[in-house]
Amino acid sequence: MRSTFHLLEIGKRGLIAQQAALNTAGHNVTNANTPGYSRQTTRLVAANPLSFPGLQRTMAAGQLGMGVEADSIRRVRDFLLDIEYRNQNTNLSTWSVQQETLSNIEGIFNEPSDSSLSASIAEFWTAWQTLSKNPSDTDLSARMAVQQKAIALTETFNHIHSQLTTLSNNLTSRIDTKVGEANNYIDQIAELTQSIKRIEGLGDNANDLRDKRDLLVDQLSMLGNVNVNETGDTYQVTFGGQLVVDDMISTPITAAITATLTGGEIAGYVTSRDVHVQGYISQLNIMANTLATGQVEVTLPAGTILPPGVTIPGAVMDPGNPRKLAEDTKHTVDGLNGLHKLGYTLNEPATNGTDFFVAADGGTITAGNMRLSQSVQSDLKNIGASLRTEMRNNPDGSTSEVVLKGNGGMALLIAGLSERTFSFNPNNNNGAITDITNFEGYLQSVISKLGSDSSNAIKMVENGTLLVEHADTLRLSISSVSLDEEMSDLIRFQHAYSASSRVVTTIDEMLDKLINGTGIVGR
Repeated sequence: MRSTFHLLEIGKRGLIAQQAALNTAGHNVTNANTPGYSRQTTRLVAANPLSFPGLQRTMAAGQLGMGVEADSIRRVRDFLLDIEYRNQNTNLSTWSVQQETLSNIEGIFNEPSDSSLSASIAEFWTAWQTLSKNPSDTDLSARMAVQQKAIALTETFNHIHSQLTTLSNNLTSRIDTKVGEANNYIDQIAELTQSIKRIEGLGDNANDLRDKRDLLVDQLSMLGNVNVNETGDTYQVTFGGQLVVDDMISTPITAAITATLTGGEIAGYVTSRDVHVQGYISQLNIMANTLATGQVEVTLPAGTILPPGVTIPGAVMDPGNPRKLAEDTKHTVDGLNGLHKLGYTLNEPATNGTDFFVAADGGTITAGNMRLSQSVQSDLKNIGASLRTEMRNNPDGSTSEVVLKGNGGMALLIAGLSERTFSFNPNNNNGAITDITNFEGYLQSVISKLGSDSSNAIKMVENGTLLVEHADTLRLSISSVSLDEEMSDLIRFQHAYSASSRVVTTIDEMLDKLINGTGIVGR
């Protein structure tokens, strides 16, 4: 005869199992909005039966069912979807950083605006045009305008260069910050792995700790390309190809990791600094240097008096003056500086102009060190606006060469440089966008490239956002908590719990009858 208490044990096991399922459902509901949380399920299995004891066995079934058991509580997670999400998250982070940087560069160039480089260069050419109409020494206002517009132009170059350099330094600081942030995640992942191994070594499932670890890996994937390898008891994380977590051992990264990263915020900052910012600093330097010293062909008008020692091969000279051009002559000069040296200042005797733009440190002219020469800053008369000189008889009977002050030929030539084509890439290796074009054309090419780069980054961010959202939606469709589903489970497990309790109540009534009502006949 089977034990009467056997059914009581089955009822008790049912209560315990359904209560475990109810607890899991409640745990899911309360964590419905917890970042990184994965839905958990209680695996209910039939308990191992017992063979019916007896001296003889018949062909009838002889096993005693032992009810239900909560075999395990597992989290619902798809490892492949985690990989897809992290890959897309890494790519999105890369482009988000670049898009932000390119937007900052656009703000620095600030084109078009009244304070932009294109506005400054246009005002500079206009000032020279005005000077060509009023080059005499009776009114120095036109020369003052040239001086001030030249200073404004160099300051614009200096300011943009300074802002880009500051942006580059800020990106370097962000790289260092993100490396420290990555190391923090790596340490936490290793610590959680230690706790997970300790818990699961006792036969339990560390579901919540695994969720926390996966969330940290997700956050780490924003900083760089991450790969997780978990086989058996081994858990490894690589970051940028470097093994940073080997079970419970963490290995910190350094700034050198940037050489192996293929994506993420750190790689985005490196690309932003070394490609975008440095690239536009290089373009700015090319423009400043080319304006001052880049080769450009001009046409010197007939009647031009060449400075002593200057000869132009093939030029037709005036028979009466070996320094005077008899015909219009094409001549290639080294930028505005080279052209300005062919002009004459207001000083007497006739004196040629010097370099108009110089480097503050005496080296090669760049956007960062470009300055108006001290001679022009200190004395407006040192601006070479004339192409003509004349011989004057002195009271002592001698003659001297003096500038023709009413001539503004040089000022007109310099103003005409706005339409002339400069050679921006003389050595074919300086990274110039194009070679032969005028200054405004080159500047617009740089701004156009900046707009194209920024537009491309925006599109990549938009596409990346859609891919991340899609990958996350797929992942959440499996791992996220559905309140409707959990409410349904709560009702289902509640009914099962009530039924199990009814079994216990029934056995209680049976035992009461057996103990208190059996064997009392005849008393």
